[in-house]
Amino acid sequence: MSVHTPTGRRTLAGVIATTTLLAPLLVTASAHASTCWVSPSGKLVCNPTSTRPGGSGGGGGGSGGGSGGDSGPVAPPPPEGLTPNQAIGVAPVPGGNAPLAPAPANTQTLVEEALTTASFPVPSAHTAPKGKTYVRVKTSLWVGGFKVVKTDKVSAGAQTVQAVATPASVTWNLGKPMGQDTIIQTCENAGSENGRTCTYTYQRSSAAKPGGAYQITATINWNIDWTCEGDDCQGHGGDLPQQSRTSPLTPLTVGEIQTTTSQ
Repeated sequence: MSVHTPTGRRTLAGVIATTTLLAPLLVTASAHASTCWVSPSGKLVCNPTSTRPGGSGGGGGGSGGGSGGDSGPVAPPPPEGLTPNQAIGVAPVPGGNAPLAPAPANTQTLVEEALTTASFPVPSAHTAPKGKTYVRVKTSLWVGGFKVVKTDKVSAGAQTVQAVATPASVTWNLGKPMGQDTIIQTCENAGSENGRTCTYTYQRSSAAKPGGAYQITATINWNIDWTCEGDDCQGHGGDLPQQSRTSPLTPLTVGEIQTTTSQ
């Protein structure tokens, strides 16, 4: 078909108009594609190439040439604050700080743990006269097991705790006479067989009690102190609630002294 025909002139005019509109795109696309063309449908078609920094070699012109070809993957910057040797094989971590040290153990928790290791003795109640005494006779009282008790030492981190229990007193339950309140006697010591430190004098016999005897007990009361040594201690000592232990029931017969008169 000749371009001089009306149809040919219209086709040529369309191609020129399309080329005029696409010329700026062709110039821009040349920087991003190696080959571009206009398809029969009028669309611009290009073969894409790499857009990495460096471009293709040889096109530097008067400034000394291109960058010498595709530069490949860009290496990450070295970690800050490290020497070249230290940076080898090291991936920087956000923050970069060492993990925080764990909080020290609670001192009171350690004290409670230490108390579980304490072995308090079971008291034993004794009297003199042994087993039987008399109304209006001074009766000696003493107790076995009246001694200092120490717990094991318990450590955690930079602290070590221990508790010490010191016997402070003995509470005696000496029975309940008929029609009277229970007899309670407190001694500030373990007592003794010779009666110099802890005694009691009964005023009524035990004849009306079951088995004809009072059932007596001795309770030792311990004062407890704790101490802590070390930099992690939350306090270095203090007092704890008093601890007590009671002896088994011990029968004590209290009789009347019989007197006779001659005529």
